[in-house]
Amino acid sequence: MRKTDLNKYANGQTNPQNQAALTFRAVGKAIWKLLVTAFVVAFITGIIVSVSLFSYVMSMKDSKIEYDLMDLKLNYTSFIYVNGENDDSGNPVQYQSLYSGENRVWVNYSDIPQAMKDAIIAIEDKRFEDHNGVDWIRTIGAVYNLVTHSKGSYGGSTITQQLIKNLTGENDVSLSRKVKEIFRALNLEKEYSKDQILEVYLNVVDFGSGCKGVQSAANLYFGKDIQDCDIAECAAIAGITQNPTAYTPLVYPEANQRRQRIVLDQMLEQEKITQEEYDAAYEKSGHMEFVGRTSENVVDSVPIWDWYTEQVFKDVRRDLMEKYECTQAEASDMIYHNGLRIYSAQNTELQTIAEEALSDRSIFTQDPGAQGGFLAMDYNGRVLATVGRVGAKYLNLGTSYATETNRQPGSSLKPLVDYAPGLEAKVINYSTILDDNPVDGYLNGDGSPGPNNYDPVFEGDVTVKRALQVSKNPPAVRVLLSVGIQNAVSFLEDKLNFSPIATDMQVPSMAIGGSFGTNIREMVGGFQIFGNGGKFYEPYTYYYVTDHDGNVILDNRETAPVQAISSVNASIMYRLLENVIQAGTGRLAALDGWQVYGKTGTTQDRKDLWFIGGTPYAVGGVWTGYASYKRQMDDEDIAKKIWKNIMSQYLSNKEAKQFTLDPDMISAKFCVETGKLENPGVCSETELGWYSRDNLPSICDGEHEGAESSEPVSSAASSEPPRVSSSEATQSGPVVVPSSSAESSEPASSENEQSSSEADSNSSSHNKPSD
Repeated sequence: MRKTDLNKYANGQTNPQNQAALTFRAVGKAIWKLLVTAFVVAFITGIIVSVSLFSYVMSMKDSKIEYDLMDLKLNYTSFIYVNGENDDSGNPVQYQSLYSGENRVWVNYSDIPQAMKDAIIAIEDKRFEDHNGVDWIRTIGAVYNLVTHSKGSYGGSTITQQLIKNLTGENDVSLSRKVKEIFRALNLEKEYSKDQILEVYLNVVDFGSGCKGVQSAANLYFGKDIQDCDIAECAAIAGITQNPTAYTPLVYPEANQRRQRIVLDQMLEQEKITQEEYDAAYEKSGHMEFVGRTSENVVDSVPIWDWYTEQVFKDVRRDLMEKYECTQAEASDMIYHNGLRIYSAQNTELQTIAEEALSDRSIFTQDPGAQGGFLAMDYNGRVLATVGRVGAKYLNLGTSYATETNRQPGSSLKPLVDYAPGLEAKVINYSTILDDNPVDGYLNGDGSPGPNNYDPVFEGDVTVKRALQVSKNPPAVRVLLSVGIQNAVSFLEDKLNFSPIATDMQVPSMAIGGSFGTNIREMVGGFQIFGNGGKFYEPYTYYYVTDHDGNVILDNRETAPVQAISSVNASIMYRLLENVIQAGTGRLAALDGWQVYGKTGTTQDRKDLWFIGGTPYAVGGVWTGYASYKRQMDDEDIAKKIWKNIMSQYLSNKEAKQFTLDPDMISAKFCVETGKLENPGVCSETELGWYSRDNLPSICDGEHEGAESSEPVSSAASSEPPRVSSSEATQSGPVVVPSSSAESSEPASSENEQSSSEADSNSSSHNKPSD
């Protein structure tokens, strides 16, 4: 070993200088590895992100508006016909024409003066003639402003892009929307010429004060046609588009004048007008007069539709959006201008009755300011009538409390979420004993065991019949838990087409209608299954729709039903709900001489009052309450009163008719104490029950308090209960097995038509009691 090498080990120690160098090199290598690793990770991540972003962007490259621009020129009026109502010649009677409130008059490209075309191009898109739908210079500036949140002057949108926004109604500020709009613009300019695009733009863009298009703007502001407008007038119109509200000359003439002169400046700068033309127009702008509305230049005002016509419009619009994958604005335009023929399913008699019954707000004598809604349908899906609000109807396309406002249904939901699924799952039958005491783990809002009853008495053991009759809450929760919450949710969503129920709303309080909201249309659609053998038909307001050439484009006439529950279980549910009317919380809704089934519903502090009920001709529903949730309803019977008023009028001239119940439904007396089939000579208190053959209770063994004896079950009692004949199943009351204790077959008498205390209370807290 060399001498110099031995120096490193002098005295057994390492040279400090060398140690520092080694440490430095080690740290340097670690940092270098870290940097290289970070670079590689960033590079790979960048590639992945870039590829993903590129793929995402390219996925929209074929995006376009599924709309024929030239259809906008047609401007045919659409009509609603009431199917089945014909004139003397046998043709359907026109019930309502449909046109929008837009003051829109189409003018052909050749009739639009060059000054108008030049003015709009100069101020909105000066490179319109040169680009292919997208002005990349302005687009880059707009993207920069969006990313940096700066307030630059780049709007980015070309005339083509603005046209797309006007037709689709999409105007959210996002990069994804902008990318889609860019591809749509590029594709649109492949299909249409510049002249066609500019023609449509000048006829559909908002020019303030309700004007759509330059022709209606010229009529309104100057009392003349657009082809007669000079440069100054065209500039005044063109200046409005940036902000139709702020630049309308009828309201803000000074602001319009400033904008008009900016347009003139741009026209001069871009050499679209001469200096002499500019000077004349600029001088005129200082003393320009605007005509405003006159009887000659205003399109007739749109009549106020009745509530049914409005719902037909909304349903057709929804279905057009689904079929053609178009926006709401595009679907509305098709209805207003494409000459559709819509065959309404309205029952004009019931609609008139309902509109008159709810037009006067004085029906809320105890609850001034309250609101309500109504909807009725037959047992094949046809919506017969609907009213969206109480009081005079003063506008079109407002919010309907019958179909669009979701409120908690309270106990009116129990037949749909608890008892019908319970029968189908065979976890209950007509006389199953349920525990009317607080449910383990279920707490009220104050932390006490629950759910409470409205009375607020707990009765202990009660039959299913009793629990539903007086709307007991703990038994309903126990049935739901036996069925399974997810199974009940699936029943509502898959069998009855309820709107999706959020996961955090799928809780035990669903059993008493206390966790999520619904509307009258969904509730009535669900209750139809108890009067038609368990079949669910999607409620519809129109039969079919044809286009201008007579081709059927939408059709509800061949809709297949969903068998939501078995026919026999539907009949059993009918009997249970008939009892609610005859002896329970729905007694006030009984109709003399008519079979009625139904269920009440009341939420916490009477914020919502419901009644859903069926007759042989129709099933209908009523909701009432305050829109603000700030007040409770004082008249707890108002929903039943409204329902009875409308239905009694509707049935007043109808022929007698009864429900057809399943002939396989079995009637038999049961022991009230055990819920089991009667053991003659043993059970002291019995009532008549209704059962399916595969879900019969066993025969009472007499081992209960109050039994008359504990004799063995007789051979007679062990035989199968008598089967209900087809003729018997249609009677208004229970089929009576020969017995002195059978229920009366008569409908509720007038002395029973009084309000009972509804077992009620429900709230948004998931664990409040409800009726």
